[in-house]
Amino acid sequence: EGATMTSNGEKPVAEEANPSVAAITTDVDSFGPNVHISRHPVLSHKISILRSSSTPPSEFRRALREITFHLGYEATSTLTTKPVALSVPVGHDHIDSTGTKIAERIALVPILRSGLGMVDSMLELLPNAGVHHIGMYRQNLLPVQYYNRLPKKCESDVAYVIDPVMATGNTIMSVVKMLKKWGVPKIH
Repeated sequence: EGATMTSNGEKPVAEEANPSVAAITTDVDSFGPNVHISRHPVLSHKISILRSSSTPPSEFRRALREITFHLGYEATSTLTTKPVALSVPVGHDHIDSTGTKIAERIALVPILRSGLGMVDSMLELLPNAGVHHIGMYRQNLLPVQYYNRLPKKCESDVAYVIDPVMATGNTIMSVVKMLKKWGVPKIH
């Protein structure tokens, strides 16, 4: 199924050796309707680079940057636009035209430190986004906040939580609760 099978339909060797990996990557129905599992072959390839223990740091950073671009485009597909007046060059003249720009005020919320590797790629997609760091660590499998740079007043319409690592989901759920309390209407 998708990224979890080889081209001949067999399970990859790592999944045969560790059935829990197969369960995590193939049981997509249990995630619910708000989770999109990409089956794109390029993403599958890049994720394999990230997961490999033999990947050197420079290759890891490059793959993470490329994955973030792909995921960023997908994650931002529901943003809306508003018209904006602009001047377009036509030959030696300029004509008035109408373009579009993102309507929402966007916050990027990287979870320290793993989310930092994704911020620059997201900022290339959304250069006007605010960046608000949240630092978390786990103690006895429970998330503990040690750093919070959310402004006192929420002036964002949409927040994107940025973190390439997810185990139990407790950390991300804790950050989502913080963002709801902060008052951001939409959280991705």
